[in-house]
Amino acid sequence: MLGRRPERAPLRCGVVLAMVALAAAGCSRPAPATAHRSIYASAAEIEENFRGKPFVLGTDNTVAMVRPTWWDDKQWLKLPFWFGVNILVPGVKQPKEGEYYVISEARLGKPLGPDQWMIEAGSSLVKQETVLETGRIRFVSDGKLLPMIVQYVGKRSFTRPDGKVVQIPVVREVSLPMKWTLGGKIPASYARYRIQ
Repeated sequence: MLGRRPERAPLRCGVVLAMVALAAAGCSRPAPATAHRSIYASAAEIEENFRGKPFVLGTDNTVAMVRPTWWDDKQWLKLPFWFGVNILVPGVKQPKEGEYYVISEARLGKPLGPDQWMIEAGSSLVKQETVLETGRIRFVSDGKLLPMIVQYVGKRSFTRPDGKVVQIPVVREVSLPMKWTLGGKIPASYARYRIQ
């Protein structure tokens, strides 16, 4: 028995099994990440259905339920309402550049130049100065604004009379104002406009 090597088969078998397990673990594909589906309409849906067109606004006051005028009243898309920036409202995320919103409860302010207006926008309780850039809409009187679908495009610097520089959010017209569905004529308290 002298000169014989000790048996190492169990050890070799354990090493081989461990290497196979590691290889299998390394080669297996990770579970696919589930894409978070937003509850809001996509950019493609907004552009296709609302760009330069009027729309119908639903009665939900937590999320904007919108539909093109030619859809039936059972089919809706959702968009967030525009509250402004740095507004601490539970459940409301800060706006992101390029995303779409519905301005509601807004009031037309002074013109800033061709196709640009300072508006007070947000909720009925908290309003914030916002620049509205228009394309086809020309306002011809002061007043409240009919709801519109807009796109947030960033901030612009303004110097106040006291010399302080402030950043004001800028939104750009996407849709025409909403179609009036509340019966009768549009009240005189709303700003009059024409379409170019």
